[in-house]
Amino acid sequence: MSSNFSWKTNFKSIIIVDGELFPNEYSVELHLTPHTADLNEQTSYFERLKNLFEQVFANTITTWREDKLYSVLKMNSTNRFIELPRPPYDQIMAAVCYCKANSILDSKIIINKIALSSWQGDGITYTVDKDSRELILLDRPDWFSEEYSQFDPWWLRPDTATYDEELDKGIYTGHFSWTNQRIVVDKQHQEHAKIFEFNPKVLDGGKDKDK
Repeated sequence: MSSNFSWKTNFKSIIIVDGELFPNEYSVELHLTPHTADLNEQTSYFERLKNLFEQVFANTITTWREDKLYSVLKMNSTNRFIELPRPPYDQIMAAVCYCKANSILDSKIIINKIALSSWQGDGITYTVDKDSRELILLDRPDWFSEEYSQFDPWWLRPDTATYDEELDKGIYTGHFSWTNQRIVVDKQHQEHAKIFEFNPKVLDGGKDKDK
């Protein structure tokens, strides 16, 4: 029988609002149900979930595609970005986190609901589950061009991308992979942004890593 549990974490991400940068920290509580009886597999996927929030989402800039400052920073900096389909309100971030977390877990663990608040969010906590209306706000049929329309947006894919970019050989899929190896941060991560010739850096999936 599956047992439910919850996990709390937080991560920092600067947000862009109306062309200005603001420091922000998100607090997240996830309610989970394992759907694999293999304890090693449970542990591996839970470590993947932890890495999503503590490595992939952390120390990024959160924005939405239409913000003009985003295009400037993307062209002239090596920052990592979380690109939202709408302005970076907390309910949008909660919905994106809910979808991405479920996508990376391959149904081995299910996120039943997520509660998210932020330092900039006036003390309000937003809760998202599979029936939440916030999920409708993520619907962007124009997210990709017609040529790339067969791809899901990054929050519905199991890779480590946190924004989408169309490239000659595919789409950006993140500069980490979920391989259980030692982390290497690649400052030139755009070079690994090809879905068909994907050679990403790796995220550690377990605790028994080399120091």
